[in-house]
Amino acid sequence: MTTPAEGKGAPNLKFSHMGLSVSDIARMEAFYTGVLGFTVTDRGTAGGMQLVFLSRDPFDHHQIVLATGRPANLPANTANPQFGPSINQISFKMGSLADLRDIHDRLLGGGASDLFPANHGIAWSIYAHDPEGNNLEFFVDTDWYITQPFLIPLEFDKSDAEITELTRSLCESSEGYEPYGDWRTRVARRMTPFVDAGGN
Repeated sequence: MTTPAEGKGAPNLKFSHMGLSVSDIARMEAFYTGVLGFTVTDRGTAGGMQLVFLSRDPFDHHQIVLATGRPANLPANTANPQFGPSINQISFKMGSLADLRDIHDRLLGGGASDLFPANHGIAWSIYAHDPEGNNLEFFVDTDWYITQPFLIPLEFDKSDAEITELTRSLCESSEGYEPYGDWRTRVARRMTPFVDAGGN
């Protein structure tokens, strides 16, 4: 195994997209377009696979690729069945608690299963399985950082104001608490930023 030369910085990259091996590509396309609002940008065949390219951003030709070829008897995660056997989770950032409540209702009506709302202190999340059991996370960042991992149930029977106040109070009394902006500033000093020569 080769390692970077001493003193050489991190490579100039950022995460772009991911592919999912699927069994029923039509059902999966219907879920990702109909429930999650992705647009099909292309489709075709390559390497013996049917492919569907999906995006929610015109600057990204695809953010998810669905590809046939998933093994028929892929075993479940041995530590926790909520999470996938190889892909632990696919996460989608949302804009507000109202958006999170909206996706909760869409998931319930759109073929998702195993819904699990969670409060991580740093974020409010809903975990759910897509129709083929891939674990999805939909999350909204809060204004506070606390040491992770941390998880308690997210109670949607409470109002947005009640959830926010409960989370703020919980974070202020938890290990590692600081405003999320301060944490981001501090951790950014340890990261190598991506530089886009094209300005995108």
